[in-house]
Amino acid sequence: MNWPIIISIAVVLVALIIFLVKKNMKDEKDLEKKIKNDYLKENKDVKDEGRDAAAH
Repeated sequence: MNWPIIISIAVVLVALIIFLVKKNMKDEKDLEKKIKNDYLKENKDVKDEGRDAAAH
């Protein structure tokens, strides 16, 4: 067998898996931050609407 080719492919696959895991973790953190910010804005808008209705 061609061990150098098999080892090269294995190294590339391991590097790809590491890259994908790191990218996934970063994307997950960004998504959580976005969801949290959107929820806070939405919650604030609902409270502001309640104050407007009570003032009228």
